[in-house]
Amino acid sequence: MRLRLFLTTFLIFYTCASLYARRINYSFGISGGYIPSLGGNLSSYIQEDQFGSKSGIDGINRSKDGYSTSHIDRLDGSFLGFNFKTVIYEFYLIQIGAYYCQNVRGGTGDTVFTKDNTNYYILECEYIFSEYDFPLTIGLSIPFWKDFKINLAGGISAAYGKYEYSFKSNTYSDPFTRKGSFSGWAFPMVILLEGEYFISKQIALNSCISYYNGSSRVHRDSHKSDTGGLDGEGAVDYAKINFSGYRYSFGFLYYFYSI
Repeated sequence: MRLRLFLTTFLIFYTCASLYARRINYSFGISGGYIPSLGGNLSSYIQEDQFGSKSGIDGINRSKDGYSTSHIDRLDGSFLGFNFKTVIYEFYLIQIGAYYCQNVRGGTGDTVFTKDNTNYYILECEYIFSEYDFPLTIGLSIPFWKDFKINLAGGISAAYGKYEYSFKSNTYSDPFTRKGSFSGWAFPMVILLEGEYFISKQIALNSCISYYNGSSRVHRDSHKSDTGGLDGEGAVDYAKINFSGYRYSFGFLYYFYSI
């Protein structure tokens, strides 16, 4: 359903561009920024079933007297990309973009786990998340004074994500290793609020806050080398890829035609 909406909106964009080419201002921009809690809490079936964490990275954090642990923070991510924008009749906004996102902080640390609620072991954890997304949004561009305007738009993004984790323990007599890898597409909804400040007739600085809402279907773990474990067997995991969250960006725009 969301794929159909994405393609339909894309066709409308190009139809409008061909019909009103002489009444459109075009711009090309480059921007980058910050994403808190990239990938959400990064939950999965194995974390709940074998480590007792029903909330992924949040619940896997544990400590115990006599054990040296370190807090495993949610992922902070950064992203970089570009967008192509049109403003029709000075007020109606359509834009498409392409961005790459990657975690840059958090996701690593040591916690404890127990096999029988008597003996505890150190568990080394690492989470990784990367994403490509291609948003298409439609909205309004509202001029303020001579050199500033605010854009409000909403739409949909075609997003591809890859979520990986690694758990291992060097203190467990039968080394416990769990690795997971999940990847797939989704079509999250997008809302954005953007400000533009023109430093010349054709160049503008911009800042934007956007919100994505959506996740993929449940994917099966594609990692094949799990060994050992609490049950002495390998394991297969399942998880969704979560694209929801806020994004904060800064960049610049070059207008082919001034406003």
